[in-house]
Formats: sequence, structure tokens, C-alpha cells
Amino acid sequence: MQRISVNVKSLKAKLLELEKDGMELAELHFVPNQVDGGDMNPAFLHLDGISKSGVYKDYESIDEYSIVQYLMLHLAS
Repeated sequence: MQRISVNVKSLKAKLLELEKDGMELAELHFVPNQVDGGDMNPAFLHLDGISKSGVYKDYESIDEYSIVQYLMLHLAS
């Protein structure tokens, strides 16, 4: 199983936006990290909302949050 770590505040903001727009379902897409033109792009979680009538709305994405960076930042304090 693949996994991704994202910032809780960012995820909550996206979910609140879906709820505010009256979406009934959230479709989550995990996109693994990729190398593009020699640059490493982080993995990300892409969200789509689906209404009762079946209309999809793009809610963009949330980049992966590095656990190593998080620990280094918070353990150093």
C-alpha cells in the first residue's frame, strides 16, 4: 500500500470547501513523486468533489509533507 503525509490544516480546508459547496462525495487521487525535466516534484493528493447530481468539481491538490522535515523542524525547537 502506498501512503502520503499531508498537512492536516490543508486537508481540513479542502474538505470544508467541498462541504460548503454541497458536495456529497470526495474523490481522492494519490499521485506519486515524479522527476520532470531533472526536477523532483513531490507526491500530492488531488481532490475532486462529486455532487448529488453527479457533477464533478476540481478542488486542486495538496503536496506531500515530508515527515523528515517535520521532525527536524519540531525536534530542533
